[in-house]
Amino acid sequence: MRNHKGQTILEYTVIVVIILGVMIAMKDYIKRGFQGRWKSATDGFGDQYDPTAVNSNTMYATQVNSTSTVTVANGTDTAADGSTVQGQWTSRGDTSNSVETKTMSTQVGN
Repeated sequence: MRNHKGQTILEYTVIVVIILGVMIAMKDYIKRGFQGRWKSATDGFGDQYDPTAVNSNTMYATQVNSTSTVTVANGTDTAADGSTVQGQWTSRGDTSNSVETKTMSTQVGN
């Protein structure tokens, strides 16, 4: 009686090597197929952004109202060591209101 187990393993190995060889030989075709599918799927989303086909117009307007108040006072104060200090002190108060307006229009395509 003959041993067919070794022959079967060899046949399976040859089949696997042939399949791998075919897959390696066709890798460029498979890759191009995936790229084509991907491109057709992304083209379905609409037009791509083209900076040469965009007309954009933006206008900024800023209006600012500002008021500063400075007060000068003469007087005396007690220092940390207990001595009396005479002089002038100033205080400043600032108030500011601003309004910024942005008007923008964008047209894509012709």
